[in-house]
Amino acid sequence: MNKCRIAVVGVGQRGCHYAEMLAKHPQVELTALCDNSPQRLDAFAEDLNLQQVPRFYDLDDLLERGDFEAAILTTPDFMHCATAVACCEAGKHIMLEKPMAPTAEECRQIIRACQQNNCIIQIGFVLRNHPVFSRVIEIARSGALGQILNIASAENISVMHGASYMRRWHRKVANSGGFLLAKCSHDIDIIATVANSQVKRVAAFGSLDHFTSDKQQYEYCSECPDQSCRYRFSGDFVRMTPEDKTAPSQHKFDLCVYNSDKDIIDHEVAIMDFANGIKASFSLNLFAGEPKRTINICGTEGILYADTAEECIHIHYSNGKAYEKIECKPKDASGHGGSDKGFLDDFVNCVLQRSTPHADYMAGLASTVIGNAIEKAMQTGQVVEIAPQEYGLEQ
Repeated sequence: MNKCRIAVVGVGQRGCHYAEMLAKHPQVELTALCDNSPQRLDAFAEDLNLQQVPRFYDLDDLLERGDFEAAILTTPDFMHCATAVACCEAGKHIMLEKPMAPTAEECRQIIRACQQNNCIIQIGFVLRNHPVFSRVIEIARSGALGQILNIASAENISVMHGASYMRRWHRKVANSGGFLLAKCSHDIDIIATVANSQVKRVAAFGSLDHFTSDKQQYEYCSECPDQSCRYRFSGDFVRMTPEDKTAPSQHKFDLCVYNSDKDIIDHEVAIMDFANGIKASFSLNLFAGEPKRTINICGTEGILYADTAEECIHIHYSNGKAYEKIECKPKDASGHGGSDKGFLDDFVNCVLQRSTPHADYMAGLASTVIGNAIEKAMQTGQVVEIAPQEYGLEQ
């Protein structure tokens, strides 16, 4: 059986997750790990029992000497463009974590490099493989709900997960294009996929109202005497070496979520108007007691409601058909409600069969175009128009 030779570039929390999955995948040979921090890469390779996998501390060195045909790119968002373009120019197929890039122009640079070098790119929209959302898309596209008129979607992030973004590199808009794009670009992709149309204008409202500096006086949790703070750093949602754990402040792992230098929001609502008439809203909440995603789709023949925590879909028809409840249990526990394994399988199959991923580069560009417009609308307080040509390669 032919195996796909894959390298992982960027060995943080997400990269380590994929490396573990790749090492066990029957159709994959994990041939390289690459990160620009030798200390962290060596520590994580040992922690994952992957010491036998060749390690590279420089991308150019990996591209020159590494034995691989495809790469999983899980670097920080602001490095996506340079890393992806370099891999494409070396003729490597890539799976690029979401968002595709912080700006639409960076997405276009990646697409041009892909096209010029005949490379396959799959964007990290794992929710397309989620048992709930994959079925939601199928139902919406089937016409069972009639003409779709509006969509309301939400991501409810657990308290500690949401707080973690206030101390990580995501806390600066310049690093990611904004919190909504960094965290919810695949939610925007799901909405656009259900609508099956381009967003033509957006409005958005969001601000930083809870994680403000008036609530604490210390820069790091390790300095703070308040043991009762619900956001006190515990090491969750970040991959740390043994050395990091003994001195978390050295690399700012335990920044105070209130006093960290940041310009992102901690809650947001966006409204989207699609070219085909569908209206949609998306809300982001960082303080959920029960982490989950929900989507509500209103059509002329019925209303669908789906809940990832409940793992099922409810359809209340208005045309006389009986109420329908559809169970959507994950096939495995691979992450994102069982999405990650199916998503990785899709990428491996696309590389081996030289086929086009369903989460392709044009979907990645569209999500960033919409995300950039939402960020601009929120910052300016104005409705932002998106011209059709913004979804293309020529500007």
